[in-house]
Amino acid sequence: MKHIIICLLLSFSIFSITVAQDKEQKSRPDSGLVVLSTNSDEEFVGTIVSEDAREVSMRLQNGKMLFIPAYAVKSIRKLSSSTFFIKGKPVFPNPHPSRYFYTPSAIPMDKGEVYIQSVYGLAYQVQFGVTENFSIGATTSLLATPVALTAKYSIKIDEKNTLAFGGLAGIVGWGTQTNLGIGFGAFTHGTKESNITFAGGFAWINEKNNGGGNSAVMSLSGNQRLSKNLSLMGELWYLPEVGVFFGGPCFRLYNNKKSSFDFGIWSIGAKGTGGAPFIPVVGYTYKFEK
Repeated sequence: MKHIIICLLLSFSIFSITVAQDKEQKSRPDSGLVVLSTNSDEEFVGTIVSEDAREVSMRLQNGKMLFIPAYAVKSIRKLSSSTFFIKGKPVFPNPHPSRYFYTPSAIPMDKGEVYIQSVYGLAYQVQFGVTENFSIGATTSLLATPVALTAKYSIKIDEKNTLAFGGLAGIVGWGTQTNLGIGFGAFTHGTKESNITFAGGFAWINEKNNGGGNSAVMSLSGNQRLSKNLSLMGELWYLPEVGVFFGGPCFRLYNNKKSSFDFGIWSIGAKGTGGAPFIPVVGYTYKFEK
């Protein structure tokens, strides 16, 4: 009789554990697309089929099944539909798709997003996403001149085409009563990771005692994500009224999902000049979490 009771208790315990494990395995009936990271820093993309205290079973994107001991799993995070992949591996998105080195794209900032850009560590600009379509900002230098305010409103046409309108207005110098500004329109084709932007507008500068001047402005810019930590960018500005052009290629090095460094070599020239000098451009941008 004693042996029968022990056998019944063992059978009940095994049945209870099995049921509990079955329930736990069904806790992820539809996990969606996830990335599973292991303690050895390997990453796998797919959907979780089952998960319990012993192992995690995962169906990879190529259809193969993967079984990983639970103790080897470092983390499991769900991926959004907009996740960007390079060679089948998910990477963090471009933290600053609303701007190239300086030229704005038509792509809007996220609502509540804030970023600060520094050029050479001397000039600074801060931008704030007021809504999903509208952003404002300010720019100045360590000398507090010039000082300018900026604004941009974006209109999404479809998944790969966006229009934007905006401008910049400010003052130059201490008590010189010189003001400047630019109004522009921009069209961007592509995604946040791979795109091209054409922009056109009108720039002006007014001085109280010396009059002023104005000129049409055109720019062509682009960005192509090359790897997890690198993009190739470029932008070229042209002022047809005075025959001046400037711009060139640039690399964006992604430090992490919040910050990046921009390095480039730009050229500045004008019609009738013998040559165009090349100058390095260096910038750093930090995005604050919402």
